[in-house]
Amino acid sequence: MTNPRALLTALHDAAVQGAAPFARTREAVHRWWQEQSLPPAPDVPVYVVALGKAAPAMSAGAVAALTELRVAVTDGIVVGAHVPTPRDWHDLPVADLLRVYVGDHPVPGPNSLLAAEALEDLLQDMEPNALVVVLLSGGTTALCAAPIAALSQAVGSADAAQALVANLAQTLLESGLAIHEMNAIRRRVLRFGAGRLATALAARGAQQIATFAISDVIGDDPSVIGSGPCTPDPLDDATFLALLDVHDMRPRLQRAMSQVLGLTGAGTPPSVAHADHPAFARVHYTLVARNADAVNALAAAAEREGIHEIHIDDVPLEGDAAALGDLFARRALALSRALPAGHSALLVSGGEPVVHLRDTIERAMQAGDDDDARLDETAAAAPLLIQPPSAADEPLRGGRMQVLALSASLALEAATARGDRNAWRITVLAAGTDGRDGPTDAAGAIVDAAVPALARRSARAPEEDLVTGRTWYSLDAADALLKTGPTGTNVMDVVAVLVR
Repeated sequence: MTNPRALLTALHDAAVQGAAPFARTREAVHRWWQEQSLPPAPDVPVYVVALGKAAPAMSAGAVAALTELRVAVTDGIVVGAHVPTPRDWHDLPVADLLRVYVGDHPVPGPNSLLAAEALEDLLQDMEPNALVVVLLSGGTTALCAAPIAALSQAVGSADAAQALVANLAQTLLESGLAIHEMNAIRRRVLRFGAGRLATALAARGAQQIATFAISDVIGDDPSVIGSGPCTPDPLDDATFLALLDVHDMRPRLQRAMSQVLGLTGAGTPPSVAHADHPAFARVHYTLVARNADAVNALAAAAEREGIHEIHIDDVPLEGDAAALGDLFARRALALSRALPAGHSALLVSGGEPVVHLRDTIERAMQAGDDDDARLDETAAAAPLLIQPPSAADEPLRGGRMQVLALSASLALEAATARGDRNAWRITVLAAGTDGRDGPTDAAGAIVDAAVPALARRSARAPEEDLVTGRTWYSLDAADALLKTGPTGTNVMDVVAVLVR
């Protein structure tokens, strides 16, 4: 309790461990196998397909369970977000058993296409009557993205179609859509989205498709996690087209993508398998871990640390990240005024806020124009004082948790300026459970009321960095970033606000 940053760092680690994929997957696979009354050495081939940020650890957990059950793995594939280490494998010989690939994230690229084609090759090599263990986690949509055949045919090649898939992903990210909305759109054009992995496995003769998922989405909807590789698409064509129109997608999409999606011309959206397709009767679905597991583990660790009051939000964390940061600061200030001296409290929440990248880019461009005008004025008066533009002023260096954290710190600083001494009792953790917030090396940040002033000492303007997508720079200048490296799991984000 004497070091709030150390405490909140430990609580973040507890949250990550609460959704640790290795142990949870091993337990889930072992339990499922026994519930099915399957023999230790089945007379069918067994394959493992692991996709997502937690794929290495999940595949290690599955291999550990199958080894304990004396079940041999015939073949399989692991598609993750980084080159796995022995720690990711938990020192098991997974790489000797399974094909390993690293895809692109958050925007799919050539590595994602390569991974998807490797999965296609595995399907072609698969023996009939197989039992397939499918392991899904956050990031699957991008990491194993490849276009459907109709899109490749429309533009002449898979590479050209992959560029359209990447553009679609970037457009959706910039539009500030929630993950369930983005995946509802993307899965229609992905080779293994919207249940297409299940139908492909069934077409190759797979008799059982045991699917284990770590949820990175609010509501834990199987059709949203990884864009639902083994789950039917719940949206009919009319609802799908209405979703695109609600978010004004018609003018934002490239022509070929718009035509394939059925937005222009006489076409209809790409077909998807209906829920009564026989492939889905072969799917056995198990939710392995979710955000609530991380939140509850964090709260339990806080209780062990002796924090007097712990308040867990029942409503998932969603909406604009900057607005949420301001809201958490105000909630903590209200709590601090009612909290007796010498007592401590913790506000805990989990979910996934959004950042409207398109608006952020426009603000960054406007800020750049204003900076250029100021430089021109200064140059006319004192040319020798002009410095070249800094690479540190590059926009979009930050993530939603860094936005939330910097917004909260600015609100706390404003409270101190009004004479509210309680603001100094508050420290805020905002971080992703996967260890990577946006296109940065940080999981998020741990901030207090002093962070904005510390950033200004390093010539940053935190208010401007907040609205122009440069949050990483102010937080880095204030030594407020939380850097954990890849954690091997992904169950969205956690916020913990400490009042002491």
